[in-house]
Amino acid sequence: MQRNDSMSQNVHLTLTGRQKDETGETALTRHSCSAEYFEKNDSVYLLYEETPDGADAVVKNTIKLKPSLLELSRRGSISTRMGFEPGRGYLTEYVTPYGRLQMGISTRSLDVDRTEGQLRIRIDYSLTSGGVPVSDCSMEITVQTETQKQAKNLLHG
Repeated sequence: MQRNDSMSQNVHLTLTGRQKDETGETALTRHSCSAEYFEKNDSVYLLYEETPDGADAVVKNTIKLKPSLLELSRRGSISTRMGFEPGRGYLTEYVTPYGRLQMGISTRSLDVDRTEGQLRIRIDYSLTSGGVPVSDCSMEITVQTETQKQAKNLLHG
């Protein structure tokens, strides 16, 4: 990734989420899309849009990565602002077309691995609602420059 505060670039973004509920049931979600990547004031920004299943409106998403904190903001038919920082709890309101839900986020780990043309972020956290555990979660965010993605596709057929 280039380190130039004024320059943005298009990248390929993959988000993989795992949620394990109180019954032990695990759900896997995966979303891949193009995103805009830029760096400003010691933070990495990723901007992307998605249309959630069953929704007819676009949700605009912003990921902001600071040295020890990741913030995920969603605006649209689903709105929330989530903070992931190891050792610190966050309270957020998750707004959907079906109603509002108050959620607590407790982050166990936030690992960032940066190599040439790729950024990988892994977050392990738990969610609560009204103080009651809802699920143990992990999210992996992979960012590749378009050049890196094309090279990987050539190598892996």
